[in-house]
Amino acid sequence: MHQFDIKPSKYLVCVDDTDVSRAATRFAAIKGAKRGILIDLLHVIVPSELQPMGSVAEKMKQEQREATEKLMQSLAEEAFEIAGITPSLWIKEGKPSEQILELAMSDPDINMIVLGVNQESKSGDRVISWLTSSAEKLMVPIMLVPGNLTDAQMEKLG
Repeated sequence: MHQFDIKPSKYLVCVDDTDVSRAATRFAAIKGAKRGILIDLLHVIVPSELQPMGSVAEKMKQEQREATEKLMQSLAEEAFEIAGITPSLWIKEGKPSEQILELAMSDPDINMIVLGVNQESKSGDRVISWLTSSAEKLMVPIMLVPGNLTDAQMEKLG
């Protein structure tokens, strides 16, 4: 009888405050629960191009961080309600594509990046384009989840 080491696997779900991110989170949770795969949620805070001074900047940063933490907690609760999965939460600062790539490459347990897509989103297109152009560095597949999938469709596909 052979003994195999079972390596933990994770989906890295890149999220923001859009409905397509909720769809991507739901899809990853459903698919993960069926396959015994964990999920990580990543939100990247993009630094503002306008740099207010002193306490105003600090207050704005704190408010943005609090809103992000609230969003992440809400998405984590939704994943748990849907599939019984408690995701790990990551909040990073910088360019989204660079932060996604960095986390995906630094965690050997991540075996797929999950992104919600919306036909009207320009910023999502930029992230997808950047990630796919970095394919020689990226060692995991990218799954694009249409934001208009219903829960029934997700169940069927999961």
